[in-house]
Amino acid sequence: MKIAEVFLNQKNKRIDLAYDYVIPQKLEAVIKEGMRVVVPFGIGNRRIEAFVTVVKEASDYTGKIKRITENIDVKPILNKEQIELCLWMKDFYCSLFYEALSFFTMGIKTSQEINYHRNEGDFTLDLNETWFMEHYFKLGNEAVSRKKIKQDDRAILDQLIKKKAIDAIKTWKTISANDEQSDYRYHLSESGREALQNDRKIGKKQRVLLEYLRYKDMSGADLKMCSDQFDKSLAPMISRNYVLKTAAVPQREAKEASESAQINGPQVILGDTEKKQYHEYKKMIKLNRGTFFYAFDAVSKYRLFFKAIEDKVSANQAVVIIFPEVNMTFQRMELFYKYFGAKVGVFHGRLTQKERFVLFEKVKSGCIQVVIGVRSALFLPFKNLGLIIIDDEHDASHMTISTPKFHITDIAEKISQMNGIPYILADDVPRIAIWHQIENRKLNKLEIGKPGKHQHKIEIIDMQKEMHSGNMGVLSRQLIKQMRTSLQQKQTSVLFINNKGYANSIFCRNCGHVVKCPNCNVSLKYLINDHSLHCHYCGHQEAIPTRCSVCGSDKIRHLGLGIDQLAEHIRKMFPQARIKTVQGNLKRLEIKKTNRELANGDIDIIIGTQVIIKHFSFSDVGLAAAILIDRDLNQGDYRASEIVYQMYSRFFEKTMKAETIGLIQTNEPENDTIYSIVNEDFPEFYREEIQYRKLMKYPPIVNMIVFVVFYKNEKETENDALKLYVALKECFGKTGANYSLYKPIRLGVTQGGNLSYQIVLKITELNIFQRIMPEIIKSGVIEKLKSKVSIQINP
Repeated sequence: MKIAEVFLNQKNKRIDLAYDYVIPQKLEAVIKEGMRVVVPFGIGNRRIEAFVTVVKEASDYTGKIKRITENIDVKPILNKEQIELCLWMKDFYCSLFYEALSFFTMGIKTSQEINYHRNEGDFTLDLNETWFMEHYFKLGNEAVSRKKIKQDDRAILDQLIKKKAIDAIKTWKTISANDEQSDYRYHLSESGREALQNDRKIGKKQRVLLEYLRYKDMSGADLKMCSDQFDKSLAPMISRNYVLKTAAVPQREAKEASESAQINGPQVILGDTEKKQYHEYKKMIKLNRGTFFYAFDAVSKYRLFFKAIEDKVSANQAVVIIFPEVNMTFQRMELFYKYFGAKVGVFHGRLTQKERFVLFEKVKSGCIQVVIGVRSALFLPFKNLGLIIIDDEHDASHMTISTPKFHITDIAEKISQMNGIPYILADDVPRIAIWHQIENRKLNKLEIGKPGKHQHKIEIIDMQKEMHSGNMGVLSRQLIKQMRTSLQQKQTSVLFINNKGYANSIFCRNCGHVVKCPNCNVSLKYLINDHSLHCHYCGHQEAIPTRCSVCGSDKIRHLGLGIDQLAEHIRKMFPQARIKTVQGNLKRLEIKKTNRELANGDIDIIIGTQVIIKHFSFSDVGLAAAILIDRDLNQGDYRASEIVYQMYSRFFEKTMKAETIGLIQTNEPENDTIYSIVNEDFPEFYREEIQYRKLMKYPPIVNMIVFVVFYKNEKETENDALKLYVALKECFGKTGANYSLYKPIRLGVTQGGNLSYQIVLKITELNIFQRIMPEIIKSGVIEKLKSKVSIQINP
């Protein structure tokens, strides 16, 4: 007799444990570790999906052990390393097992269906119920899918289920490539290759698609990287026989990919400096597996990436490259295809479930060895993974929003530790946590290129002086002057304001003093519901001052300038100027259109939030200005200075050329972060910031765990938050650990309409937290709450 340890697909953390189930003899040869199965659970033996983590010969459980009902998967979908990682994520991030598992099963999801079975026996049925049975179970149908029962008839169905004349049974199946319409493959013909050289009538989008096809045959999933509506662009090319379109045959694709894997593309050629850097990298990873590429030369950085990938592919190992977004330039993708051809696969959000499944299977079989994607690509079932690369490591997109909440770098570090493989992080402005690892020799550092210095110094505009001299507007005289100059010289002015709505900080217009928490040294948030100031960390609360505590002035105001108000103000000031605003989630067509307008000189003034840094290219910029940096510096987050340094450094780096004028408007001209931005000196900024973190005991000096309690009813949420706080205090108080626990404070209303409260725990030893939390969960404290609780470690 064989026993399977399984985790159930359910939402109660208290019962999120490994359960033993007997594997029926008929399924012993089928059921393996890493498969999904159906098991009976609870008093009523309801059918529920479960995941097998261990298969063993015996159980320690002394009671009656139930049997697995059936298997969902026909073969394991996770390997042993992935199962181990999933279990680690569950424990480390205090999540449900199936919450962690969801990251691994994006490419191979299950669909659930309810089928109704007619029971034998004599039942007293009315006319409607008799009609239902005859209508839906005619011709001896044994089972009827819920999809086939009309909405109007479901009330009758419910009555029959109550009478036990009908049983409802859940079934599961894996969504595979056969569940959707057939995909197609696109092949560049010989006439198409000639047309690339000679046919000048080929459109720009069409040319890009044909360039892609030069290196490998592609599926629709691959071509979505280039254009969402690639089929419209390719239709004329197909009609001219430049491109051949054929139905995809999975077996043939696998064979072709295997054959093409034997064909080597051109070798990656490094320059003399790059050879030395790569040699240094090879030496470094013998000491620490993790290496940070401090990269100021993008061309060299990618060349070193390609060389590292080439070495791993030559050794028959897989590589995954994680980008914040997969809206990559054609030039970058072209190089991946040029060097690695059919070995390349792209995993991104625009893939259909079928396309994800196909890629999942190709990665698992080893047909694809080089995967480019967003953070979810790291959870694919790689065959012999040899290297992980994370580019633009600082980007917020590398952090998950849903539970479990993690930064993808932390997962990469764990995989590296488990599998003994190297990983590369790359950026030009690192996170404080990453630089702290470098300083403590836990992470290698390889500098690529040298940081460039602007020939024209960025000027700091003291807005206090502006106000004292009579200018009470949001734009300084110097800024207005430079905008006029840029308009006269037909150059673009780029204005950066990272605010779509009103900010909440309270400051003195006379001296610039910002009201901060006396305990945490972060700016207090102005909450309009009770017209008071709150700290989102320790819960400190105070009334809005009538006079400034520094200078005694009564000119107390709240910071609040949004992008729309700014645009309206500038339109009145420059009515003839062509003004464009960019903010929020932009569509690809909007981005392309705006970039085209910028290249053609059709925009005089562009005003944007931080999307301006990610999506746009600038050539002839006369003025680059940060309108209100104070709002970001005083956002009530201990990471505010770090976020500001990263964001504004990149803004000026992207927009400023040799002749560009740079301006920063601020009420705090002596601020250390602003000075570091102006001087382009990250090490100087780090030294100041890490001292602040040490003094105030923030990550990475200590571990900080944030519990967010949220529910629709405010009173219930407040009571639940207090109950959790008391339980946490009681449990951690017994450990003798060095910790600080702050009382629940109200965060406000979330996007889903829930009221939320936050509890902050600071603790030196994370292993104590990891030991205590299972006890708290087991006690049922969290499950007894009406509210939901999310947990985030070192946010």
